[in-house]
Amino acid sequence: MKIKLAVIGGGSVNWMRGLMRDVYCLKNVEGGEIRLVDPNVSHVTSVKNMLLKFNECSDKYFDVSVVEDRKDAMRGCDFVLTTFSPGAMDGFFNDLEIPVKYGVRLPVSMTCGISGASAALRTVPVAYEIVEEMEEVCPGAVLLNVTNPMTAVSKAMNLSAKTVKVYGICHEIFAMGHLLEKILGICRPEGMSNNQYLYEYLPEIGFDYTAAGLNHYIWLTKASLKGEDVLGKICQFAMEHEELEPAGENNQATNSYVNNCQAKLALCRQFGYLPIPGDRHLIEFMSSMCNNQNGFGMGYGVLKTTVDSRRLDKVLQQREIDSIAAGDITVDFRVSGEDIAGIMQSYIDKTEMITICNRPNIGQISNLPMGSIVETKVKKEKDGSITPIPAGELPRPIHQICYLHTAIIETVVEAALKGDRSLFIEAMSMDPSTGTMDFRKIPQLCDDLLKANRKWLPRFFD
Repeated sequence: MKIKLAVIGGGSVNWMRGLMRDVYCLKNVEGGEIRLVDPNVSHVTSVKNMLLKFNECSDKYFDVSVVEDRKDAMRGCDFVLTTFSPGAMDGFFNDLEIPVKYGVRLPVSMTCGISGASAALRTVPVAYEIVEEMEEVCPGAVLLNVTNPMTAVSKAMNLSAKTVKVYGICHEIFAMGHLLEKILGICRPEGMSNNQYLYEYLPEIGFDYTAAGLNHYIWLTKASLKGEDVLGKICQFAMEHEELEPAGENNQATNSYVNNCQAKLALCRQFGYLPIPGDRHLIEFMSSMCNNQNGFGMGYGVLKTTVDSRRLDKVLQQREIDSIAAGDITVDFRVSGEDIAGIMQSYIDKTEMITICNRPNIGQISNLPMGSIVETKVKKEKDGSITPIPAGELPRPIHQICYLHTAIIETVVEAALKGDRSLFIEAMSMDPSTGTMDFRKIPQLCDDLLKANRKWLPRFFD
């Protein structure tokens, strides 16, 4: 079988190393076409050369091309992968650093808060238009999105989707395996994939669980082992431990991607349930965890992911890709562990599978608004349809915070699609992140962000 895949953001030196290796590992696929779309000529050329090297080193052949016109690239495709970033590092710099002048210092800028909302203004219109074009040139295709801010982008994509099957995929759920090992002693067998562990192995050993919430704010709301409720044991662990592992030289945070779950355990102690994503994302949802009283998260071991560090990452990642293309690094076709290839394989084989993804709420979380984007387990059916698995009600403290952020995100998406400054200001006036600044200055902060990112915000200025 041959497949056609378009990658919007195909110059992503972060994602493409692993995800494209996974594509070459797909079973029952002999090759096909991979079409790359990205304005960053240097990056996308590096990725193309890496894929040509993959052709040499595997028993599969893909016709790899860089395509300038997005719609042409997606024409007739079976799958579209989106990992685009309007404004890239320049936009992220504005998102993160302009709010600092007003007393708002967030660590990531890829989810919520004033920084995440600013990023959403750039990404949401593009996300909406991509699916509009897919409905025209590849109706019924499967869209696999990893672009952040995930909730806002998934909302936009689903607004324009009719036949396109949209998956909002995040790998933060994979942290659950490490948490269960440290807290309950449930270890993942060596060599087992994340998907197999979460959705096959755990049920087989009698671990029944519900994970639900919003992207980067998903919680373990139910957990039982062989019929025994173990949430109490998890909470007891949180009561007895400030950190997931004993503090020591070998597990101290040395970069912004590493922390020892101090925020996660604090939330578990006070709410009675365990959040799963990394602390750097969690603290952005609550101003009480990210303000000048706790060093804007540093008191929980969370370091800011600076734009300079991201720029350096890109340089190093591109060097690695270039080294692979040149044959200086041996191609290792082990799968990355991401769920994207598993979803593709399920469509290729016409089989069922379980995954966790971001989808419109049709009742899977019964106490969040219908149509809002939620993150829960879903079942991909043999016929290709997507059936959310009911998660019930979110517990009260989690529900209240998710409900607030849902309202904010819905308003931000509307502001982005309409190019409406007043809606942006309205959303940020509700947002917890602006709780560390003077309310009267929120319009000025919003205007500063809009002006700085003007070149990527045509709906606000044309």
